[in-house]
Amino acid sequence: MLPIRECVLQTPGYVPGEQPQTNDFIKLNTNENPYPPPPEIFDALQAELPKLRLYPDPVSTKLRKAAGAVFGVSADNIIAGNGSDEILSIAIRTFVNPGEAIAFLDLTYSLYDTLARIHGASIIEIPTDENFALSEPIICPEAKLIFLASPNPPVGKHLNRDYLEKTCAQSTAIVVIDEAYVDFSDENHLDLLQKYDNVIISRTMSKSYSLAGMRVGFGMASQSLIEQMNKVRDSYNLDRLSQTLATAALESHSYFQTIWQKVRRTRSRAIAALKELEFFVFDSDSNFVLASPQWMSAAELYAQLKERKILVRYFKHPRILNYVRISIGTDEEIDRLLTAIAQIKAQQ
Repeated sequence: MLPIRECVLQTPGYVPGEQPQTNDFIKLNTNENPYPPPPEIFDALQAELPKLRLYPDPVSTKLRKAAGAVFGVSADNIIAGNGSDEILSIAIRTFVNPGEAIAFLDLTYSLYDTLARIHGASIIEIPTDENFALSEPIICPEAKLIFLASPNPPVGKHLNRDYLEKTCAQSTAIVVIDEAYVDFSDENHLDLLQKYDNVIISRTMSKSYSLAGMRVGFGMASQSLIEQMNKVRDSYNLDRLSQTLATAALESHSYFQTIWQKVRRTRSRAIAALKELEFFVFDSDSNFVLASPQWMSAAELYAQLKERKILVRYFKHPRILNYVRISIGTDEEIDRLLTAIAQIKAQQ
């Protein structure tokens, strides 16, 4: 037998959304931004291409300064990562010994569970109510790290602000607030960084900044926490092109703000139309909605949409067996989805 760690052998592994190998699908399954970044950000690449023989800036200085200007945080309070997923991994490896406890919600981003198990941590699942929401602040003294996504997938709603802040105030653990989808809402939690030294806020440029293919994310926290996390971060963890494009995208912040509003308008229209088609639909603060058809199984709907070259996300989690998660695409893509659903429903 090869010497593979037992916790790795026992972990089923994270399952990402399907990435089709052809271009004839409407992809509404992985929460990518349906709109491209402004073309001028690619001009910044030309000066970097001759430098590809050189290592990139190991601490992403320009990128962190650009992020700080947008988020209102000092660059010294930011760590850049290979997507926000790396920030989550760095947090686990920095603050949790194998065997110690990591807490997160039932239901939430499934990668938390995978990362915790691979690390050999014990897991505490915090119960949520019938709407997948917190019913009280989290009191979990045995946890060393608490992951809280707000907005929280797969529903896409913000967690109760009062409960979230009380969790930060009362906890002896590091609290990671995952804001992967926050730009599609009116709320964020950056102010908590000033109040609590145990808070880390993670962000990604994959969703709102249309750079899922570049894998750029951030962790924001007190300088003392960032200093320790940088010890764990892989050297040269962001390549030269990723740093360049992400910096240029942040400097085009106003462009993306118009895109976020466009996605939000389409989201509102999609929710209303799905309700007309007899779905139960949760309200959303994200660029996706969780919806349950009341006239056929979600698994069958997923399969029939896929036959029509439309991908949505179906999870086999027991709490959401009759739901599909639908990423908000362009207006044209959502219209094609709604037309296909209406056709499927008419055939029942």
